[in-house]
Amino acid sequence: MLLLINDDGIHAPGLRHLYRALRKETGMPVLAVAPSVQHSGQSHAITLDRGLTATPILEDDFFGFSVDGTPTDCVKLALKVLLPKEPRLVISGINDGPNVGRSLFYSGTVGAAIEAAIEGHPAIAISRDHGEGDDMAQAARYAAGIAKACLGRRELRGVVLNINIPAKLGDLETRPRLAHHGHSGFEETYRARRDQNGRLTWRLSGTRVERSNEGVTDAHLLRSGLPTLTVLHPDFNADGDHLPARLLARITAQPDAD
Repeated sequence: MLLLINDDGIHAPGLRHLYRALRKETGMPVLAVAPSVQHSGQSHAITLDRGLTATPILEDDFFGFSVDGTPTDCVKLALKVLLPKEPRLVISGINDGPNVGRSLFYSGTVGAAIEAAIEGHPAIAISRDHGEGDDMAQAARYAAGIAKACLGRRELRGVVLNINIPAKLGDLETRPRLAHHGHSGFEETYRARRDQNGRLTWRLSGTRVERSNEGVTDAHLLRSGLPTLTVLHPDFNADGDHLPARLLARITAQPDAD
């Protein structure tokens, strides 16, 4: 069985197209577990202040659970409660918008995939760029082909493959380009607005920018019209080699370096 998650909600076109494409391409049952409403930008957030509800949704060509929580809540509840057995693969998407550069740190799509990887499952996060050629069905067929190629690969356990598909994908046979994850993102500003009660609020907005000093990264390749693949691992450890030895000695119990 495949587990399908997203952050755009249980009724999002990206999830529905991918559900059908996965069933057709892999011939396997798919269980969709997704938020009841859109939860973009939730990163790895979980719900702790209340219980979660999971409402079954049965339609002619679709079965899933609508969860009143975050994308990561959906993964955790699916793995611990809703799935009858361990999933062969966890797929998160298709997100309506790219997840490259700094977006990875905020993405509920990527956050859900990382949660699956933390639990030791192979996971794929799939996003589609905005722009011309609004064909989510084509993107779903492309993503399903990649998912099929990943089935049964034990070396993918605990790893996230972050796939970004350009808005206009010319050929389904085009393989994604392996890319380095950069920190390009948005030139962000806050715009002042009055709400319906007259209170002053601040709304975040931004224009996409790319750092020229990063070289060729996921953001650069996607902007050039190429599908991209970045390999992610939920390991926050750094070796500390770039920090001065004396500094490390001062803030740890290590003997002071000469």
